[in-house]
Amino acid sequence: MEKILLLPGDGIGPRITRSTREVLSAVVDGVEFVEGDIGAVAYEKTGSFLPHETMELTGECGSVLCGPMDLRSLPSKAVRDPLSTLRIQLDLYALCKRFRTLSDGLGAPGVDVALWFCSPVMGRDVFETEDLDGTTLTKYVRKASYERMMAASRRYAEQSGRRRVACVTSDMFPESSSMFRECAAGTFVEPFQLVNEDMHRWAAFAVREPSRYDTVVAVDLYGRVAGGVLAGLTGGNHLSPNVFVGDGRVLAEAGCIKCGADERYANPTAMIIGGYMALFGMGRLKEAEAVMEALCECYRAGDRTPDVGGTLTTEEFTDAVVRRI
Repeated sequence: MEKILLLPGDGIGPRITRSTREVLSAVVDGVEFVEGDIGAVAYEKTGSFLPHETMELTGECGSVLCGPMDLRSLPSKAVRDPLSTLRIQLDLYALCKRFRTLSDGLGAPGVDVALWFCSPVMGRDVFETEDLDGTTLTKYVRKASYERMMAASRRYAEQSGRRRVACVTSDMFPESSSMFRECAAGTFVEPFQLVNEDMHRWAAFAVREPSRYDTVVAVDLYGRVAGGVLAGLTGGNHLSPNVFVGDGRVLAEAGCIKCGADERYANPTAMIIGGYMALFGMGRLKEAEAVMEALCECYRAGDRTPDVGGTLTTEEFTDAVVRRI
């Protein structure tokens, strides 16, 4: 039986995790949900942000859904980013963010873009070195990393019927950008339509014509920038999870830790979309699309939490999604 590992995390994490589990349970059979600890709650129980028991569970589960973590209250010397550890241990080399306008009025109409870039790890791919005058930032760029990320983005594009691809780079770093474009050209051959775009030109077109491309692959430096542009066009970054991808593995992180004064109104949308991506990665395309369509129907009907113009609690919103599946 296939398994999905749920890591609720801290704060609103358990609430939005329960919501996501209910939604996914309504659409899939033959999938077991297991839970583990991560973040501050794990540290309080075990003295570790990522206990051995949780790591053992990742060996049984190809898909992991991780809630928000709030490590700010803990001693800074004790803090170790558990997501970075997971990304290294599970060899999650690519990052995908799915941006979709869930309803007209929330963003630019009809936007549905999958953004891909590599998933560098601080201390392995990126280093900061302090000197007398400041800090030197060093980043290693590997062709093999580009090729692996491109291959993952192509598999997703093939499964979802996406054909219009933008390769986003910048002349500021000509050598690495040239290598990136070369990898894209070798990956996205016919029937894909590949266009090389400078970051500034792509951003201008994204604002004026956001549906020009349905897939964007970006150099690491501009991946987050492109994500910010697309988030602004689709209702906010808190609606799209960070989905880390490896060979046969998906880890979706719903990273928002704030939900206003009352946690009863926390929005589980990002984690539900993370569940959609997990189902997609498992090859359960029909079930995945059923989740996304139910989510969009709720937004179009105005059944939303307050952060996106509604009045529903987390539980009421969850019930509304489940009814539409």
